[in-house]
Amino acid sequence: MGEMIPTDYEHIPSDEEAIKERLADLKCQVLDLHGELSCLKQCSYLGSFLQEIYEIREGLGQLEKGLLQQHLKCCISPSIKVPGEVVLVISKLSSKRHGAIIVIEQENNLEQYLRQGVTIEAEVSGAILESIFYPGNPLHDGATLIRNGRIRKARCLLPLAPHALELERLGLGTRHRAALGLSQVSDALVIVVSEEKGWISMALGGRLYPNLGTFALLKKLENEVDPDRV
Repeated sequence: MGEMIPTDYEHIPSDEEAIKERLADLKCQVLDLHGELSCLKQCSYLGSFLQEIYEIREGLGQLEKGLLQQHLKCCISPSIKVPGEVVLVISKLSSKRHGAIIVIEQENNLEQYLRQGVTIEAEVSGAILESIFYPGNPLHDGATLIRNGRIRKARCLLPLAPHALELERLGLGTRHRAALGLSQVSDALVIVVSEEKGWISMALGGRLYPNLGTFALLKKLENEVDPDRV
């Protein structure tokens, strides 16, 4: 996904160090189990093992969500308010190459910049966002607006930025022009998933940060300003 996770844990308090060690141990156990799969011969065990893996995967999903929410709370909010569900769902959309554009309203009211749009009015939910951007859904073309932790509208048209050679060179099209265009006239944070490449990109403050990946997106949100930009 680009950047590597930092490994300098010298100053982590003891309780956080313990969590790091437990996560490392869990990773080792998973790798060891994967190496032993070839020894499984009896069908009677396979079904029960799959059920246990399903339950573990559900638990890991909750763990990931909790860590992400804590990361957003400690490292990003309140400067930029990003629902944790949004970061989780864009990672899924990226892996499936389901194109998406999600607008997160900050201080500026965006109504004057949005055209058309279908009112949703629902709490932010990964399942709802995945459904909106599922190919073939009539709402998946256009942007989805999130305001104050709620999905307000879908299928919104945004102001387009002028054609840019750098966008064309990267093979980035209308979604990215729309994300950049809105970021040039407001303080909105716009996150884009490319349907063609699966790239995760971010537009903020009139700048486009292409092909970030989930972890790099979080780092960009922490820093807010970066010289490497389109």
